[in-house]
Amino acid sequence: MFVVLIAGFLVTETGSAQGCGRHWPLCDGHFTPPFDLHGFVEYGHRFISGIVGILVLWLAIWAWQRWGRRLEVRVLAVLMFLFTYIQALLGAEAVLFPTSPEVLASHFGVSLMAFAGTFGLDLRLHEAAAAARLQDGQPVAVTLPKGLRRSVYLFAVYIFLLVYLGAYVSHTGTGMLCGTSWPLCLGQVVPSLQGAVWIPYLHRVAAFVAVIWAAWLYIALRPYAPENSLAVRGAAAVLLLIVLQAFSGWYLVASGLTLGAIMLHVTLMTLLFAALTYLVLETLPQARRQAGG
Repeated sequence: MFVVLIAGFLVTETGSAQGCGRHWPLCDGHFTPPFDLHGFVEYGHRFISGIVGILVLWLAIWAWQRWGRRLEVRVLAVLMFLFTYIQALLGAEAVLFPTSPEVLASHFGVSLMAFAGTFGLDLRLHEAAAAARLQDGQPVAVTLPKGLRRSVYLFAVYIFLLVYLGAYVSHTGTGMLCGTSWPLCLGQVVPSLQGAVWIPYLHRVAAFVAVIWAAWLYIALRPYAPENSLAVRGAAAVLLLIVLQAFSGWYLVASGLTLGAIMLHVTLMTLLFAALTYLVLETLPQARRQAGG
């Protein structure tokens, strides 16, 4: 799923979205790709996506049958399956019909949700298998206050919207409208927001708020260790990755939006979403841990 997500963004950034023409799922009406870079990139993305689609269907059915008594497993299996196939339909729409930057940006957001569902399901399946092997482990309840848990969930929604805004910056081609100054925009804290300058400027402001929020969550969760050490660990990972993500944003504009910088930015965002998924799962009120597990 991680490879599918990265390959999808590679299609966008290399201008290969029409590498197979206005044909889907075939490539220019054939099962084999054309012998050019754009066709190969687009066909490779479709090939990998097809394999993942089969694996997702198999994993969802197996997880439901084997561990379906666990509510989180059922929910995550459905989310993984649902968003994977919505992602495929949005990809088909982007190929078959001209579409807007708003829809193209939502494709990346849906891809991240499919990735998050898969990653979360993997975590819960490993946890279920480990718990089944324990003979005398005692459950330890999560003791986080409601307000703190809600802040974590709201932060997750905020990051998703931030990701959408970043994808929108990419699809509208406005990434360099703030110039190469960073973190300022055009060398100013509040620049003249003429034209589309407001798009990358809003993204930078939202990213700054995300870093502050992530730091606060980590500080707020620390007093609840060791009972909630896994949640604290997740918050630490989120904070580290969001700081790295911010600096990759600097590298992105400093390099003039080179392909390598873009792929680094997307990769860190995907890892950040994985850590965020981990944090959310570890703060759910019905979560339980095995003592010594």
